[in-house]
Amino acid sequence: MSPSPTLDWQAAALQQRLARLCPGIGVEVAVSLGSTNRTLLERLREQGPDSLPCLLLAEQQTAGRGRMGREWLASPGSSLTFSIGLSLALQDWSGLSLALGCAIANALEPTGSQPRLQLKWPNDIWLDGRKLGGILIETQACGAERAVVVGIGLNISKLDDQAKDQFSTGFASLSEIQPGVTAPEVLAQMAPALLQALLDFPQSGFAQWQQTFARRDLTQGCQVNAGTLQGMARGVTASGELLLETAAGVMHKVSGGEVSLRLVAGREA
Repeated sequence: MSPSPTLDWQAAALQQRLARLCPGIGVEVAVSLGSTNRTLLERLREQGPDSLPCLLLAEQQTAGRGRMGREWLASPGSSLTFSIGLSLALQDWSGLSLALGCAIANALEPTGSQPRLQLKWPNDIWLDGRKLGGILIETQACGAERAVVVGIGLNISKLDDQAKDQFSTGFASLSEIQPGVTAPEVLAQMAPALLQALLDFPQSGFAQWQQTFARRDLTQGCQVNAGTLQGMARGVTASGELLLETAAGVMHKVSGGEVSLRLVAGREA
């Protein structure tokens, strides 16, 4: 028999809420998995489209991954790690991670004049200049459409020193702006907004989120390195490309892909 989750995730109630947006979606909670993204992708290869839509959460990930293959450690109760998988009729995926970052940030901290939650292009969520979490998007053929699996990792409360070591930019937790908040409460706050943004994206794209992203843009007006380019970050385009102006005054459009963005004055997140 599999061990029971250590926290009350209210999975049935959450499934009912999400089913109003996406009929047939499943909500599953595991005590420990290697990677929620990898698990959903393996199910898709083995079972096909019938394995989706699904929200899969693991109280602990033992082989979690961030973008570019970076390790993402998670401690039970101190972190929130889950993935949402569904099929989308979508030709252009540009800006999806930015749109989802906006949806998450707005759900956790309604936009004010001075938001503390900021977004670092293309897929990181920061709090007061320190990394709070990240988004990992992977896709796979699924019949006539493509399946997208979106993995989310967020720090909820204080982590042990080993887990903190993965944050070269400094460690942040959501409890700093929501004292006493629990991982199940955070999931209930953000999962419907995240799913709605995913479902809306094929029709709306990133353009409807462009102004929201601008209000939370961590690197706007900062010197950055993007791959081999260095210059001033000048925001993002309506399709989610980073605008980078070099010292020579040349404006470049940088797409996400496997480009790593670094603040010149700091270290890579």
